[in-house]
Amino acid sequence: MVDPLNDLRKYVDSCKKCGFCKAVCPVFRSSGYIETAGPRGRMLLLQGLLEGALKPNNYLSRRLHCTLCGYCSIKCVSGLELTEAYLIGRHYLLSNGVVLPGIKDLISNVVSLGNPYGVGSGIKSMWIDFLEERPAKESKVIYFAGCTTAIRRPESAVAAYSLLKSIVGEVAIVEDEPCCHSPLYLAGDWSRFKEGVLKVIKSIKNAGGSVVVTTCPACTRSLREYARNVGVEHDLSVYHIVEYLRELLNQGRLPNLELEATITYHDPCELGRHMGIVREPRELLNRIRGIKLVEMKASGLESNCCGGGGLYLPLDPEGSMSIAINRLNDLPDGVKYLVTACPSCEVQLSRAVQTVNLDIEVVDISEIVWRSLSRSN
Repeated sequence: MVDPLNDLRKYVDSCKKCGFCKAVCPVFRSSGYIETAGPRGRMLLLQGLLEGALKPNNYLSRRLHCTLCGYCSIKCVSGLELTEAYLIGRHYLLSNGVVLPGIKDLISNVVSLGNPYGVGSGIKSMWIDFLEERPAKESKVIYFAGCTTAIRRPESAVAAYSLLKSIVGEVAIVEDEPCCHSPLYLAGDWSRFKEGVLKVIKSIKNAGGSVVVTTCPACTRSLREYARNVGVEHDLSVYHIVEYLRELLNQGRLPNLELEATITYHDPCELGRHMGIVREPRELLNRIRGIKLVEMKASGLESNCCGGGGLYLPLDPEGSMSIAINRLNDLPDGVKYLVTACPSCEVQLSRAVQTVNLDIEVVDISEIVWRSLSRSN
């Protein structure tokens, strides 16, 4: 059996321990600037594991559970994808029986209930009841809502499905849609992730799908990247809805869009830094007549995190909310909508807006485009 710690060596050996990554780490700031809560500290802990100076324990696991925002990688002078090192560390710890209570519950929910939130399948599918008609069960194009969109932001699921159907025609959903299982991958439970993602792929193909469109970047990465990382190959074309709408725009298939509003856009870490999708959402938003897009103070690859990713939220709700509120400090004046393209970001930022009582609406990009289409017709 291959020791997963061997995969850490290239990261540990290449890390300069310079600390440039610490300045941009949201968890480092929200944790009171504790060294081991930042990227350099995590790399030192991983070095201790690799060299045998440290043994697997809950403290190490807790420190490796950051938001996985990837901003540290942007600033890394060695060009390291540091989040990959953290994930290897999580996998090693889980393989050695170290699983934090909150993460253990999340894994159990995904395996037994098909979603990380511990709700029944009937709750997850309730968004369908708000559609004008029941979706098809078979089609080449499958809309995959994902757990967070379906359960926490059902209005985004309705908008995304309705938008896709109005443009491309026949769009189906997977009956009793399973979880994409990305939480298991992020928790380090790669064997059960592999089992789960194989079932997801099978369910999509059973519905006749060859093109999958998601509203959740984690779902996109799960089917497109994480599956490949664990040796699962498939012939599905997997798109985040931003990518798919941008492709329709390039093909001249996107209809006239119109909405009078001043908006700003928050780049989700998963979509922007991890997937490199930065230009596409702005092209879509600027396609809407009447929209004035004003950038946040930190945007693109240097966008600040909302605090909702990487399984960090269930372990530190207060720290997560602190990060989200800090993100609101980057808002420009006079905007009506804070638009994003990730349901987790949408949930986090909505809660932050309510907490500080800001007069601004947080919406998914699918909702903005759908409203623009409805207004223009």
